[in-house]
Amino acid sequence: MSTRSLLVAVGLMVLMLGALSFLQKKVPGTERMAKEARRITDLPVRDADRIELKGPKGDFAFRKKGEGAWDLEKPIQGAADGTTVGRLLSEVQFVESLQTLPPGKKEGALLQSFGLGQPTRTLVIRTKEGELRVETGRDTPIPGGVYARIQSAGQGERIAVVQNQLAEAMDKDLTEWREKRVMPLPVSDVQELLLHQGTLEVEVKKKEGKWSILKPVEAPADPTAVEGVLGEISALKATRFISDFGGDLALYGLNAPAQSFETRWGGTNRILQIGLSDPKETNQVFAKVADQTAVFLLPKPAIEGLGKMADRVRDRRLVTLGQAGQIDSVEFSGKGEEYRLEKLPGGTGWRLLFGASSRSADGARVDKWLDSLMEIRANRFLPTEDPARMGLTKPRQSITLKWGGATNRVETIQLGDETKEEVFVRGSTTSGAMVVPVALARGIPESRLGWLPKKLIPSEFGPVEGLIWSVGGNRKEYRAGADGRWKARSGDAEAAPVSNFVSRLDGLEVERWTGVPSKAELGKSEVEIVLEGKGDKRLKLTVSKGKGDGGAVVRLEGQEVAGLLDRTAVGWLRQDPGVAQDKPAQR
Repeated sequence: MSTRSLLVAVGLMVLMLGALSFLQKKVPGTERMAKEARRITDLPVRDADRIELKGPKGDFAFRKKGEGAWDLEKPIQGAADGTTVGRLLSEVQFVESLQTLPPGKKEGALLQSFGLGQPTRTLVIRTKEGELRVETGRDTPIPGGVYARIQSAGQGERIAVVQNQLAEAMDKDLTEWREKRVMPLPVSDVQELLLHQGTLEVEVKKKEGKWSILKPVEAPADPTAVEGVLGEISALKATRFISDFGGDLALYGLNAPAQSFETRWGGTNRILQIGLSDPKETNQVFAKVADQTAVFLLPKPAIEGLGKMADRVRDRRLVTLGQAGQIDSVEFSGKGEEYRLEKLPGGTGWRLLFGASSRSADGARVDKWLDSLMEIRANRFLPTEDPARMGLTKPRQSITLKWGGATNRVETIQLGDETKEEVFVRGSTTSGAMVVPVALARGIPESRLGWLPKKLIPSEFGPVEGLIWSVGGNRKEYRAGADGRWKARSGDAEAAPVSNFVSRLDGLEVERWTGVPSKAELGKSEVEIVLEGKGDKRLKLTVSKGKGDGGAVVRLEGQEVAGLLDRTAVGWLRQDPGVAQDKPAQR
Protein backbone atom coordinates (compact mmCIF):
# COMPACT_ATOMS: atom_id res chain seq x y z
CA MET A 1 0.00 0.00 0.00
CA SER A 2 1.36 3.40 -0.91
CA THR A 3 1.97 6.03 1.70
CA ARG A 4 -0.83 8.09 0.22
CA SER A 5 -3.33 5.26 0.50
CA LEU A 6 -2.29 4.64 4.11
CA LEU A 7 -2.86 8.25 5.04
CA VAL A 8 -6.33 8.22 3.42
CA ALA A 9 -7.27 5.06 5.34
CA VAL A 10 -6.11 6.53 8.64
CA GLY A 11 -8.06 9.72 7.93
CA LEU A 12 -11.25 7.79 7.20
CA MET A 13 -10.86 5.82 10.43
CA VAL A 14 -10.43 9.03 12.44
CA LEU A 15 -13.54 10.47 10.83
CA MET A 16 -15.56 7.33 11.62
CA LEU A 17 -14.46 7.31 15.24
CA GLY A 18 -15.28 11.01 15.54
CA ALA A 19 -18.72 10.45 14.00
CA LEU A 20 -19.40 7.54 16.35
CA SER A 21 -18.37 9.62 19.36
CA PHE A 22 -20.55 12.49 18.14
CA LEU A 23 -23.55 10.20 17.70
CA GLN A 24 -23.10 8.76 21.20
CA LYS A 25 -23.01 12.24 22.63
CA LYS A 26 -26.15 13.16 20.74
CA VAL A 27 -28.12 10.25 22.25
CA PRO A 28 -29.70 11.83 25.34
CA GLY A 29 -28.72 10.24 28.66
CA THR A 30 -26.98 7.22 27.22
CA GLU A 31 -25.15 6.46 30.46
CA ARG A 32 -28.16 7.38 32.57
CA MET A 33 -30.40 5.07 30.53
CA ALA A 34 -27.95 2.21 31.08
CA LYS A 35 -28.00 2.77 34.84
CA GLU A 36 -31.80 2.90 34.87
CA ALA A 37 -31.94 -0.38 32.96
CA ARG A 38 -29.98 -2.01 35.77
CA ARG A 39 -32.33 -0.83 38.51
CA ILE A 40 -34.50 -3.49 40.12
CA THR A 41 -37.84 -1.66 39.64
CA ASP A 42 -39.54 1.08 37.67
CA LEU A 43 -42.04 1.75 40.45
CA PRO A 44 -41.79 5.14 42.27
CA VAL A 45 -40.97 3.44 45.57
CA ARG A 46 -40.02 6.73 47.25
CA ASP A 47 -43.73 7.63 46.99
CA ALA A 48 -44.76 4.41 48.78
CA ASP A 49 -47.45 4.53 51.46
CA ARG A 50 -46.81 1.20 53.20
CA ILE A 51 -43.76 -0.97 53.92
CA GLU A 52 -43.45 -4.44 55.42
CA LEU A 53 -40.04 -5.78 56.37
CA LYS A 54 -39.00 -9.13 57.82
CA GLY A 55 -35.35 -9.72 58.56
CA PRO A 56 -32.74 -10.79 61.10
CA LYS A 57 -33.53 -7.74 63.32
CA GLY A 58 -37.30 -8.41 63.50
CA ASP A 59 -40.61 -7.89 61.74
CA PHE A 60 -41.65 -4.30 61.00
CA ALA A 61 -44.58 -2.55 59.36
CA PHE A 62 -44.65 1.15 58.42
CA ARG A 63 -47.48 3.40 57.26
CA LYS A 64 -47.00 6.83 55.73
CA LYS A 65 -48.78 9.61 57.60
CA GLY A 66 -47.53 12.69 55.76
CA GLU A 67 -44.79 14.14 53.61
CA GLY A 68 -41.61 12.52 54.93
CA ALA A 69 -43.41 11.27 58.05
CA TRP A 70 -44.00 7.61 58.88
CA ASP A 71 -45.63 5.61 61.65
CA LEU A 72 -44.57 2.24 62.99
CA GLU A 73 -47.42 -0.26 63.21
CA LYS A 74 -45.33 -3.29 64.11
CA PRO A 75 -43.81 -4.44 66.48
CA ILE A 76 -45.02 -1.32 68.36
CA GLN A 77 -47.20 1.59 67.42
CA GLY A 78 -45.58 4.98 67.32
CA ALA A 79 -43.63 7.42 65.19
CA ALA A 80 -40.95 6.08 62.87
CA ASP A 81 -37.70 7.79 61.99
CA GLY A 82 -38.62 9.35 58.65
CA THR A 83 -34.97 9.86 57.70
CA THR A 84 -34.06 6.19 58.16
CA VAL A 85 -37.18 5.01 56.29
CA GLY A 86 -36.41 7.50 53.52
CA ARG A 87 -32.87 6.12 53.15
CA LEU A 88 -34.25 2.59 52.74
CA LEU A 89 -36.65 3.71 49.98
CA SER A 90 -33.89 5.66 48.20
CA GLU A 91 -31.63 2.59 48.35
CA VAL A 92 -34.35 0.42 46.81
CA GLN A 93 -35.10 3.03 44.14
CA PHE A 94 -31.51 3.33 42.95
CA VAL A 95 -29.86 0.00 43.77
CA GLU A 96 -28.52 -1.77 40.66
CA SER A 97 -28.55 -5.42 39.73
CA LEU A 98 -25.05 -6.63 38.97
CA GLN A 99 -26.26 -9.70 37.11
CA THR A 100 -29.64 -11.16 36.14
CA LEU A 101 -30.24 -14.86 35.62
CA PRO A 102 -31.81 -15.78 32.26
CA PRO A 103 -35.62 -16.01 32.41
CA GLY A 104 -37.07 -19.47 32.69
CA LYS A 105 -37.90 -22.10 35.24
CA LYS A 106 -36.09 -21.67 38.52
CA GLU A 107 -35.27 -25.02 40.11
CA GLY A 108 -35.88 -25.36 43.83
CA ALA A 109 -32.37 -26.66 44.35
CA LEU A 110 -31.01 -23.60 42.61
CA LEU A 111 -33.07 -21.29 44.82
CA GLN A 112 -31.81 -23.15 47.89
CA SER A 113 -28.23 -22.74 46.74
CA PHE A 114 -28.83 -18.99 46.49
CA GLY A 115 -30.45 -18.94 49.96
CA LEU A 116 -33.77 -17.94 48.42
CA GLY A 117 -35.72 -21.06 49.43
CA GLN A 118 -35.92 -19.56 52.92
CA PRO A 119 -35.01 -15.89 52.33
CA THR A 120 -33.02 -14.00 54.96
CA ARG A 121 -34.99 -10.83 54.34
CA THR A 122 -38.33 -10.02 52.79
CA LEU A 123 -39.28 -6.46 51.85
CA VAL A 124 -42.70 -5.49 50.50
CA ILE A 125 -43.30 -1.93 49.31
CA ARG A 126 -46.75 -0.81 48.21
CA THR A 127 -47.29 2.16 45.91
CA LYS A 128 -50.29 3.46 43.98
CA GLU A 129 -48.80 1.97 40.80
CA GLY A 130 -48.31 -1.49 42.28
CA GLU A 131 -46.28 -3.61 44.68
CA LEU A 132 -42.59 -4.46 44.86
CA ARG A 133 -41.40 -7.57 46.68
CA VAL A 134 -37.71 -8.20 47.29
CA GLU A 135 -36.34 -11.35 48.95
CA THR A 136 -32.62 -11.65 49.68
CA GLY A 137 -30.54 -14.76 50.26
CA ARG A 138 -26.86 -15.49 50.59
CA ASP A 139 -24.00 -13.12 49.82
CA THR A 140 -22.29 -13.90 46.54
CA PRO A 141 -18.83 -15.55 46.58
CA ILE A 142 -17.42 -12.33 45.20
CA PRO A 143 -17.83 -9.57 47.88
CA GLY A 144 -20.25 -6.74 47.17
CA GLY A 145 -23.30 -8.68 46.03
CA VAL A 146 -26.25 -10.61 47.41
CA TYR A 147 -28.71 -12.96 45.65
CA ALA A 148 -32.24 -11.59 45.41
CA ARG A 149 -35.63 -12.61 44.05
CA ILE A 150 -37.50 -9.57 42.77
CA GLN A 151 -41.19 -9.29 41.92
CA SER A 152 -42.19 -5.87 40.62
CA ALA A 153 -45.57 -4.89 39.18
CA GLY A 154 -45.41 -4.97 35.38
CA GLN A 155 -41.98 -6.60 35.29
CA GLY A 156 -42.66 -10.11 36.57
CA GLU A 157 -40.29 -12.19 38.68
CA ARG A 158 -36.54 -12.47 38.26
CA ILE A 159 -33.47 -13.68 40.12
CA ALA A 160 -30.57 -11.25 40.29
CA VAL A 161 -27.41 -10.34 42.06
CA VAL A 162 -27.81 -6.89 43.62
CA GLN A 163 -25.48 -4.58 45.50
CA ASN A 164 -25.32 -5.68 49.14
CA GLN A 165 -25.94 -2.17 50.50
CA LEU A 166 -29.61 -2.98 49.92
CA ALA A 167 -29.37 -5.72 52.54
CA GLU A 168 -27.51 -3.39 54.88
CA ALA A 169 -30.30 -0.80 54.56
CA MET A 170 -32.82 -3.46 55.70
CA ASP A 171 -30.80 -4.64 58.70
CA LYS A 172 -31.94 -2.11 61.32
CA ASP A 173 -33.24 -2.84 64.78
CA LEU A 174 -36.28 -1.24 66.41
CA THR A 175 -34.26 1.59 67.96
CA GLU A 176 -32.95 2.59 64.54
CA TRP A 177 -36.36 2.42 62.85
CA ARG A 178 -38.30 4.34 65.49
CA GLU A 179 -38.39 8.08 65.97
CA LYS A 180 -35.70 9.00 68.51
CA ARG A 181 -37.14 12.44 69.17
CA VAL A 182 -39.24 11.75 72.23
CA MET A 183 -41.54 14.79 72.16
CA PRO A 184 -41.49 16.68 68.84
CA LEU A 185 -43.31 20.00 69.15
CA PRO A 186 -44.89 22.52 66.78
CA VAL A 187 -42.73 25.20 68.40
CA SER A 188 -44.47 28.18 66.78
CA ASP A 189 -47.89 26.94 67.98
CA VAL A 190 -47.00 26.36 71.64
CA GLN A 191 -48.80 28.79 73.96
CA GLU A 192 -47.63 27.64 77.40
CA LEU A 193 -44.48 26.09 78.85
CA LEU A 194 -44.33 24.80 82.41
CA LEU A 195 -41.60 23.27 84.55
CA HIS A 196 -42.38 21.33 87.73
CA GLN A 197 -39.31 20.55 89.83
CA GLY A 198 -39.96 19.81 93.49
CA THR A 199 -41.37 23.00 95.00
CA LEU A 200 -40.21 25.07 92.02
CA GLU A 201 -42.82 25.91 89.41
CA VAL A 202 -42.04 27.88 86.31
CA GLU A 203 -44.88 29.03 84.07
CA VAL A 204 -44.33 30.88 80.80
CA LYS A 205 -47.31 31.92 78.69
CA LYS A 206 -47.85 33.60 75.35
CA LYS A 207 -50.61 36.19 75.21
CA GLU A 208 -51.35 38.37 72.21
CA GLY A 209 -48.11 37.21 70.65
CA LYS A 210 -45.93 38.15 73.66
CA TRP A 211 -44.27 35.75 76.09
CA SER A 212 -44.41 36.47 79.83
CA ILE A 213 -43.26 34.64 82.95
CA LEU A 214 -46.07 34.13 85.47
CA LYS A 215 -44.18 31.93 87.96
CA PRO A 216 -42.02 32.01 90.05
CA VAL A 217 -42.05 35.78 89.38
CA GLU A 218 -44.03 37.97 87.04
CA ALA A 219 -41.66 39.29 84.40
CA PRO A 220 -41.32 39.72 80.65
CA ALA A 221 -39.87 36.71 78.84
CA ASP A 222 -37.37 36.77 76.00
CA PRO A 223 -39.24 35.26 73.00
CA THR A 224 -36.02 34.07 71.36
CA ALA A 225 -34.96 32.31 74.57
CA VAL A 226 -38.40 30.70 75.03
CA GLU A 227 -38.40 29.36 71.48
CA GLY A 228 -34.86 28.15 72.04
CA VAL A 229 -35.94 26.11 75.07
CA LEU A 230 -38.94 24.72 73.18
CA GLY A 231 -36.64 23.81 70.32
CA GLU A 232 -34.33 21.95 72.71
CA ILE A 233 -37.25 19.99 74.15
CA SER A 234 -38.50 19.16 70.66
CA ALA A 235 -35.04 17.99 69.60
CA LEU A 236 -34.43 15.69 72.60
CA LYS A 237 -33.53 12.21 71.35
CA ALA A 238 -33.57 8.98 73.27
CA THR A 239 -30.12 7.44 73.53
CA ARG A 240 -31.73 4.09 74.30
CA PHE A 241 -35.23 2.69 74.80
CA ILE A 242 -35.50 0.73 78.05
CA SER A 243 -39.06 -0.57 77.90
CA ASP A 244 -41.94 -0.15 75.47
CA PHE A 245 -44.58 -1.27 77.93
CA GLY A 246 -43.85 0.73 81.08
CA GLY A 247 -43.53 -1.83 83.82
CA ASP A 248 -42.68 -0.86 87.39
CA LEU A 249 -42.17 2.90 86.98
CA ALA A 250 -40.80 3.16 90.53
CA LEU A 251 -37.64 1.42 89.29
CA TYR A 252 -36.99 4.44 87.08
CA GLY A 253 -38.19 7.14 89.48
CA LEU A 254 -41.11 7.83 87.15
CA ASN A 255 -43.93 7.04 89.56
CA ALA A 256 -43.16 10.45 91.12
CA PRO A 257 -41.03 12.29 88.54
CA ALA A 258 -38.33 14.61 89.85
CA GLN A 259 -38.99 16.97 86.94
CA SER A 260 -41.60 17.43 84.27
CA PHE A 261 -41.79 19.74 81.28
CA GLU A 262 -45.31 20.50 80.06
CA THR A 263 -46.28 22.21 76.83
CA ARG A 264 -49.76 23.32 75.78
CA TRP A 265 -51.22 24.50 72.48
CA GLY A 266 -54.76 24.44 71.17
CA GLY A 267 -56.47 21.58 72.96
CA THR A 268 -53.25 19.58 73.28
CA ASN A 269 -50.81 19.20 76.11
CA ARG A 270 -47.68 17.03 76.23
CA ILE A 271 -45.70 16.25 79.37
CA LEU A 272 -42.13 14.95 79.46
CA GLN A 273 -41.37 13.27 82.79
CA ILE A 274 -37.83 12.90 84.16
CA GLY A 275 -36.87 10.21 86.68
CA LEU A 276 -33.69 8.82 88.25
CA SER A 277 -30.21 8.66 86.80
CA ASP A 278 -29.28 5.35 85.23
CA PRO A 279 -27.03 3.58 87.79
CA LYS A 280 -24.97 2.06 84.94
CA GLU A 281 -24.75 5.21 82.84
CA THR A 282 -24.81 8.07 85.33
CA ASN A 283 -24.79 10.72 82.60
CA GLN A 284 -28.19 9.43 81.43
CA VAL A 285 -31.62 9.81 83.09
CA PHE A 286 -34.76 7.72 82.75
CA ALA A 287 -37.70 9.51 81.15
CA LYS A 288 -41.09 9.00 79.52
CA VAL A 289 -43.87 10.99 77.92
CA ALA A 290 -46.91 11.03 80.19
CA ASP A 291 -49.44 9.71 77.66
CA GLN A 292 -47.11 6.96 76.34
CA THR A 293 -45.81 3.74 77.88
CA ALA A 294 -42.22 3.73 76.58
CA VAL A 295 -39.36 4.40 79.01
CA PHE A 296 -36.11 5.69 77.54
CA LEU A 297 -32.84 7.35 78.43
CA LEU A 298 -32.00 11.00 77.79
CA PRO A 299 -28.64 12.80 78.15
CA LYS A 300 -28.41 14.24 81.67
CA PRO A 301 -26.60 17.49 80.63
CA ALA A 302 -29.46 18.38 78.25
CA ILE A 303 -32.03 17.97 81.03
CA GLU A 304 -29.95 19.97 83.49
CA GLY A 305 -29.80 22.82 80.98
CA LEU A 306 -33.57 22.77 80.57
CA GLY A 307 -34.00 22.77 84.35
CA LYS A 308 -32.48 26.28 84.43
CA MET A 309 -35.12 27.66 82.11
CA ALA A 310 -36.50 30.09 84.73
CA ASP A 311 -33.40 32.23 84.30
CA ARG A 312 -32.83 31.29 80.67
CA VAL A 313 -36.17 32.54 79.33
CA ARG A 314 -36.43 35.68 81.42
CA ASP A 315 -36.02 38.91 79.50
CA ARG A 316 -32.72 40.31 80.74
CA ARG A 317 -33.36 43.79 79.39
CA LEU A 318 -33.60 46.51 82.02
CA VAL A 319 -36.03 48.53 79.89
CA THR A 320 -38.74 46.48 78.20
CA LEU A 321 -41.61 48.74 77.13
CA GLY A 322 -40.20 50.55 74.11
CA GLN A 323 -37.29 51.94 72.13
CA ALA A 324 -35.00 54.80 73.14
CA GLY A 325 -36.13 57.02 70.28
CA GLN A 326 -39.77 56.75 71.42
CA ILE A 327 -39.18 58.11 74.94
CA ASP A 328 -40.71 61.55 75.51
CA SER A 329 -39.48 62.32 79.01
CA VAL A 330 -37.27 61.02 81.80
CA GLU A 331 -37.86 61.95 85.45
CA PHE A 332 -35.16 61.65 88.12
CA SER A 333 -35.64 61.72 91.87
CA GLY A 334 -33.18 61.05 94.67
CA LYS A 335 -29.77 62.36 95.67
CA GLY A 336 -31.55 65.39 97.11
CA GLU A 337 -33.15 66.68 93.91
CA GLU A 338 -35.95 66.11 91.43
CA TYR A 339 -35.88 67.13 87.79
CA ARG A 340 -37.08 66.09 84.34
CA LEU A 341 -35.63 65.76 80.89
CA GLU A 342 -38.25 66.50 78.25
CA LYS A 343 -38.02 66.03 74.50
CA LEU A 344 -38.67 69.17 72.47
CA PRO A 345 -41.56 69.22 69.98
CA GLY A 346 -40.66 67.43 66.78
CA GLY A 347 -37.88 65.54 68.53
CA THR A 348 -35.40 68.37 67.80
CA GLY A 349 -33.61 68.14 71.16
CA TRP A 350 -34.08 68.01 74.93
CA ARG A 351 -34.64 70.47 77.72
CA LEU A 352 -33.98 70.24 81.46
CA LEU A 353 -36.77 71.26 83.82
CA PHE A 354 -36.28 71.73 87.57
CA GLY A 355 -38.56 73.77 89.77
CA ALA A 356 -39.77 76.68 87.65
CA SER A 357 -36.58 76.74 85.57
CA SER A 358 -36.03 75.40 82.08
CA ARG A 359 -32.66 75.06 80.34
CA SER A 360 -31.54 73.52 77.07
CA ALA A 361 -30.06 70.06 77.72
CA ASP A 362 -27.18 68.39 75.94
CA GLY A 363 -29.30 66.39 73.47
CA ALA A 364 -26.42 64.26 72.23
CA ARG A 365 -25.59 63.18 75.78
CA VAL A 366 -29.23 62.40 76.60
CA ASP A 367 -29.66 60.31 73.44
CA LYS A 368 -26.39 58.46 74.05
CA TRP A 369 -27.39 57.69 77.65
CA LEU A 370 -30.82 56.41 76.60
CA ASP A 371 -29.22 54.16 73.97
CA SER A 372 -26.86 52.74 76.61
CA LEU A 373 -29.82 52.22 78.96
CA MET A 374 -31.48 50.03 76.34
CA GLU A 375 -28.34 47.88 76.09
CA ILE A 376 -28.14 47.05 79.81
CA ARG A 377 -28.84 43.40 80.65
CA ALA A 378 -29.24 41.76 84.04
CA ASN A 379 -26.24 39.78 85.28
CA ARG A 380 -28.62 37.78 87.47
CA PHE A 381 -32.05 37.91 89.13
CA LEU A 382 -32.81 37.97 92.86
CA PRO A 383 -35.95 37.75 95.03
CA THR A 384 -36.80 40.84 97.09
CA GLU A 385 -37.92 39.29 100.35
CA ASP A 386 -35.37 41.58 102.03
CA PRO A 387 -35.21 44.77 99.91
CA ALA A 388 -33.40 46.65 102.69
CA ARG A 389 -30.42 44.35 102.21
CA MET A 390 -30.15 45.62 98.63
CA GLY A 391 -30.81 49.27 99.41
CA LEU A 392 -34.19 49.12 97.68
CA THR A 393 -36.34 50.12 100.68
CA LYS A 394 -35.11 53.68 100.20
CA PRO A 395 -33.65 53.72 96.67
CA ARG A 396 -30.74 56.01 96.02
CA GLN A 397 -32.36 57.14 92.81
CA SER A 398 -35.50 56.50 90.76
CA ILE A 399 -35.78 56.91 87.02
CA THR A 400 -39.18 57.13 85.33
CA LEU A 401 -39.34 56.70 81.56
CA LYS A 402 -42.43 57.88 79.71
CA TRP A 403 -43.49 57.06 76.19
CA GLY A 404 -46.02 59.33 74.54
CA GLY A 405 -48.51 58.58 71.80
CA ALA A 406 -51.53 56.33 72.11
CA THR A 407 -49.85 53.86 74.47
CA ASN A 408 -48.76 56.38 77.13
CA ARG A 409 -46.52 53.75 78.72
CA VAL A 410 -44.54 54.35 81.91
CA GLU A 411 -41.63 52.33 83.30
CA THR A 412 -39.82 53.06 86.57
CA ILE A 413 -36.36 51.86 87.60
CA GLN A 414 -35.14 52.05 91.19
CA LEU A 415 -31.41 51.96 91.99
CA GLY A 416 -30.24 50.50 95.29
CA ASP A 417 -26.82 49.75 96.74
CA GLU A 418 -23.71 49.53 94.62
CA THR A 419 -20.69 47.26 94.69
CA LYS A 420 -17.48 47.84 92.79
CA GLU A 421 -18.91 46.33 89.62
CA GLU A 422 -22.68 45.99 90.09
CA VAL A 423 -25.79 47.76 91.33
CA PHE A 424 -29.08 46.35 92.67
CA VAL A 425 -32.09 47.40 90.61
CA ARG A 426 -35.85 46.91 90.73
CA GLY A 427 -38.13 47.62 87.77
CA SER A 428 -41.85 48.35 87.67
CA THR A 429 -42.53 45.81 84.90
CA THR A 430 -41.20 42.84 86.87
CA SER A 431 -41.19 41.34 90.35
CA GLY A 432 -37.99 40.61 92.19
CA ALA A 433 -34.72 42.45 91.79
CA MET A 434 -31.91 42.24 89.30
CA VAL A 435 -28.21 42.92 89.44
CA VAL A 436 -26.86 44.95 86.54
CA PRO A 437 -23.45 46.47 85.70
CA VAL A 438 -22.63 49.51 87.82
CA ALA A 439 -22.19 51.47 84.58
CA LEU A 440 -25.94 52.20 84.86
CA ALA A 441 -25.44 54.26 88.03
CA ARG A 442 -22.12 55.76 86.96
CA GLY A 443 -23.60 56.94 83.66
CA ILE A 444 -26.08 59.26 85.42
CA PRO A 445 -24.65 62.71 86.27
CA GLU A 446 -24.17 63.46 89.96
CA SER A 447 -26.60 66.34 89.61
CA ARG A 448 -29.07 67.71 87.10
CA LEU A 449 -26.41 70.18 85.93
CA GLY A 450 -24.56 67.30 84.32
CA TRP A 451 -27.19 67.22 81.59
CA LEU A 452 -26.46 70.82 80.51
CA PRO A 453 -24.32 71.44 77.43
CA LYS A 454 -20.72 72.16 78.45
CA LYS A 455 -20.50 74.90 75.83
CA LEU A 456 -20.22 78.19 77.71
CA ILE A 457 -21.78 80.56 75.17
CA PRO A 458 -25.35 79.50 74.29
CA SER A 459 -25.77 78.61 70.64
CA GLU A 460 -28.86 80.80 70.40
CA PHE A 461 -26.82 83.94 71.13
CA GLY A 462 -25.78 84.06 67.49
CA PRO A 463 -22.91 86.06 65.88
CA VAL A 464 -20.83 88.29 68.15
CA GLU A 465 -20.62 91.89 66.86
CA GLY A 466 -19.02 93.63 69.84
CA LEU A 467 -16.69 92.70 72.69
CA ILE A 468 -15.67 94.48 75.89
CA TRP A 469 -12.76 92.94 77.78
CA SER A 470 -11.65 93.97 81.27
CA VAL A 471 -8.83 92.66 83.43
CA GLY A 472 -7.93 94.71 86.54
CA GLY A 473 -7.86 98.33 85.46
CA ASN A 474 -7.26 97.44 81.80
CA ARG A 475 -10.40 97.76 79.60
CA LYS A 476 -10.62 97.27 75.82
CA GLU A 477 -13.57 97.55 73.44
CA TYR A 478 -13.76 96.04 69.95
CA ARG A 479 -16.39 96.08 67.21
CA ALA A 480 -16.85 94.00 64.04
CA GLY A 481 -17.55 96.02 60.91
CA ALA A 482 -19.91 95.16 58.07
CA ASP A 483 -16.98 93.52 56.30
CA GLY A 484 -16.35 91.26 59.33
CA ARG A 485 -13.11 92.97 60.27
CA TRP A 486 -12.55 93.79 63.94
CA LYS A 487 -11.43 97.22 65.03
CA ALA A 488 -10.80 99.00 68.31
CA ARG A 489 -13.68 101.34 69.17
CA SER A 490 -11.26 104.11 70.06
CA GLY A 491 -10.03 104.88 66.56
CA ASP A 492 -9.93 102.85 63.39
CA ALA A 493 -6.99 100.62 64.31
CA GLU A 494 -7.62 97.11 62.98
CA ALA A 495 -7.58 94.35 65.60
CA ALA A 496 -7.51 91.15 63.57
CA PRO A 497 -6.63 88.84 66.52
CA VAL A 498 -10.06 89.53 68.07
CA SER A 499 -11.64 87.28 65.42
CA ASN A 500 -9.61 84.31 66.69
CA PHE A 501 -10.38 85.20 70.32
CA VAL A 502 -14.13 85.26 69.59
CA SER A 503 -13.93 81.91 67.76
CA ARG A 504 -12.15 80.32 70.73
CA LEU A 505 -14.66 81.86 73.11
CA ASP A 506 -17.55 80.48 71.04
CA GLY A 507 -16.14 76.96 71.34
CA LEU A 508 -15.15 77.19 75.00
CA GLU A 509 -16.49 74.43 77.25
CA VAL A 510 -16.58 74.27 81.02
CA GLU A 511 -15.20 71.24 82.82
CA ARG A 512 -18.52 70.95 84.62
CA TRP A 513 -21.38 73.07 85.92
CA THR A 514 -21.97 73.74 89.61
CA GLY A 515 -24.22 75.84 91.77
CA VAL A 516 -23.22 79.49 92.16
CA PRO A 517 -20.57 79.82 94.90
CA SER A 518 -20.98 82.44 97.59
CA LYS A 519 -19.30 85.83 97.18
CA ALA A 520 -16.67 84.76 99.65
CA GLU A 521 -15.95 81.64 97.62
CA LEU A 522 -15.92 83.57 94.34
CA GLY A 523 -13.49 86.18 95.59
CA LYS A 524 -12.26 88.97 93.38
CA SER A 525 -13.25 89.07 89.73
CA GLU A 526 -10.25 88.46 87.45
CA VAL A 527 -11.79 88.75 83.98
CA GLU A 528 -15.02 90.33 82.77
CA ILE A 529 -16.14 89.97 79.17
CA VAL A 530 -19.27 91.49 77.63
CA LEU A 531 -20.48 90.15 74.28
CA GLU A 532 -22.84 92.13 72.04
CA GLY A 533 -24.94 90.54 69.35
CA LYS A 534 -27.70 91.30 66.92
CA GLY A 535 -30.86 92.96 68.16
CA ASP A 536 -29.25 94.42 71.26
CA LYS A 537 -28.31 91.00 72.60
CA ARG A 538 -25.91 91.27 75.46
CA LEU A 539 -24.12 88.60 77.52
CA LYS A 540 -21.74 89.20 80.42
CA LEU A 541 -19.41 86.54 81.78
CA THR A 542 -17.26 86.88 84.83
CA VAL A 543 -14.19 84.78 85.64
CA SER A 544 -13.48 84.76 89.36
CA LYS A 545 -10.62 83.73 91.61
CA GLY A 546 -8.67 80.62 90.70
CA LYS A 547 -9.35 77.19 92.22
CA GLY A 548 -5.81 76.67 93.42
CA ASP A 549 -4.85 74.54 90.43
CA GLY A 550 -4.84 77.52 88.14
CA GLY A 551 -8.45 77.11 87.07
CA ALA A 552 -11.35 79.42 87.91
CA VAL A 553 -15.11 79.81 88.22
CA VAL A 554 -17.04 81.38 85.34
CA ARG A 555 -20.56 82.71 85.57
CA LEU A 556 -22.94 84.11 82.97
CA GLU A 557 -24.90 87.06 84.28
CA GLY A 558 -28.50 86.18 85.17
CA GLN A 559 -27.90 82.43 85.36
CA GLU A 560 -28.17 80.35 88.52
CA VAL A 561 -25.27 78.06 87.62
CA ALA A 562 -21.54 78.50 87.39
CA GLY A 563 -18.92 76.60 85.45
CA LEU A 564 -15.38 75.50 86.17
CA LEU A 565 -12.62 76.40 83.70
CA ASP A 566 -9.17 74.86 83.50
CA ARG A 567 -5.98 76.91 83.82
CA THR A 568 -5.40 76.94 80.04
CA ALA A 569 -8.74 78.63 79.38
CA VAL A 570 -8.18 81.12 82.20
CA GLY A 571 -4.76 81.94 80.79
CA TRP A 572 -5.90 83.04 77.36
CA LEU A 573 -9.04 84.78 78.67
CA ARG A 574 -6.75 87.05 80.69
CA GLN A 575 -4.91 88.13 77.54
CA ASP A 576 -5.98 91.16 75.49
CA PRO A 577 -8.15 89.92 72.58
CA GLY A 578 -6.55 92.50 70.29
CA VAL A 579 -3.10 90.98 70.74
CA ALA A 580 -2.15 87.85 68.82
CA GLN A 581 -2.14 84.76 71.06
CA ASP A 582 -0.65 81.32 70.70
CA LYS A 583 -3.00 78.75 69.26
CA PRO A 584 -4.43 76.38 71.88
CA ALA A 585 -2.78 72.98 72.15
CA GLN A 586 -4.75 70.12 70.59
CA ARG A 587 -6.49 67.97 73.21
